[in-house]
Amino acid sequence: MKTATITFHNTNNFGAALQCYALQQSLLALGVENEILDYTSPYLNKPYKLSALKEKGVVRYFLGMAYSLLRMPRNKAFRKFRRLLRLSKPLDKDTIKTIENEYDLFITGSDQVWNGSLVGYDDSYFLHFVKDGNKKGSYAASFGFLKFEEELKPKYRELLQNYKYYNIRETSGVDILKDLFDVDANVTVDPTLLVDKDSWSKVANNAGISEPYILVYQISPSGKLIEVVKQLKKQTNLKVVAVPFIMGYYFDYTPKPTVGPSEWVGLFQNASYVVTDSFHGTTFSMIFNRNVWCCIPENESRINSFLSMVGIPERLLYPRTAIPENLTEIIPFGQINIKLGEIREQGLAALKTMVYENKYRSYKREGFMLWLW
Repeated sequence: MKTATITFHNTNNFGAALQCYALQQSLLALGVENEILDYTSPYLNKPYKLSALKEKGVVRYFLGMAYSLLRMPRNKAFRKFRRLLRLSKPLDKDTIKTIENEYDLFITGSDQVWNGSLVGYDDSYFLHFVKDGNKKGSYAASFGFLKFEEELKPKYRELLQNYKYYNIRETSGVDILKDLFDVDANVTVDPTLLVDKDSWSKVANNAGISEPYILVYQISPSGKLIEVVKQLKKQTNLKVVAVPFIMGYYFDYTPKPTVGPSEWVGLFQNASYVVTDSFHGTTFSMIFNRNVWCCIPENESRINSFLSMVGIPERLLYPRTAIPENLTEIIPFGQINIKLGEIREQGLAALKTMVYENKYRSYKREGFMLWLW
C-alpha cells in the first residue's frame, strides 16, 4: 500500500520539519510506503517576488526578505535534514492533478495546512486533486484560528468537502468542522509525540556544547521569559544557550543561530533545564524528560492544554504569575511518561484506522480485478 502526505515540508521551521519527519516515520512503522508530496504552494515557494508584495504588505515583505538572508547558514542545515525525508517527484499546480492513481491514501497534515491565508487558499493542501473521497484523510491538521468569519464559510465548504477522515490538531478545529459539515472529527496529538525518545535520539546531533546548560527556545518577545532565565542562571550558575537568539535585553548567553533540526533536537536532549514559549519546545522537553518552564501569554491554549494533560500545569508561567522561588525543582517524570505513552497510542490508532481501512479497500479492489481477469 502506498500513501502520500502533503504538508509544509519545505519550510525552515523546526516544528514543521520535525512533525513532517515524525508523521512519515510513523506511517512507515505501520508497514506501508509513504512519500511526502514534493509540492510547495507558489504563494510559499517564492515569498519575496514582487507579486507577493501586495498580498503580504510592505513591512512583512521586506522583513521576511532580510530575515531570509540572515538565515542562510541555517537554511543549509535544514536542507541537510530534509535528506532524511522520502519525497515524491517534484510537483507543481498542474502535475499534482495527475497523481491520484499513484497512491492508495492521501493525508493532509500536520501543521496549519488548512489556514488558507498562509497558502493563498491553494486547494492542493485540501486535496482537491483527489476525486475519490475514500482516499482522503487528515492528521493533526490545523486551521490556525478559533472560528470562521461568515464570509469564509462557503469557500471552506468547497475546499473541505469529500474527506473520509477528519483528524484535527485542536478542539477548535472540531467545532469548525461540526459547524461546516456536521461531522464529528477526532482530535489527534502532534506527530512529534508519535515518535518515542529512543527514536528521536537517533535523529539528534551534537550541537557543540560540552558543559551543562540552560536551553532557551523563544519565538516571541517576553519579559517574563527573560526574568526566568536570569533567575534560573543565578540559582544554577549554568551556561545559557539560545536558539537562535534571546528576544529582549539580555546578553549573557551563547546564541545558536545556525543549527538545523537534528542539532535542535540534540540541544533539548542534553539540556539541564529548558525555558521556552514554544509548543514544540515543550513537547521535546517532555519527550527527553527535561526540566522545563513555559512562559506563555494569557490567551495561549495549546501549551496550556498539553501540560495540563500530562499533569504539570504548575510549569506554566503567565505574564502576571509570580516566579517560583525555586526554579531548580525537578519534574517527576514517571507518570508523565505513562501519559505520553497513552497519547502516543491514541494518535497511532487514528493513523491505523486510515491506513488499514484503505489497505482493506485496496485488497478488495485488487481481488475484484483478478476475478475479472
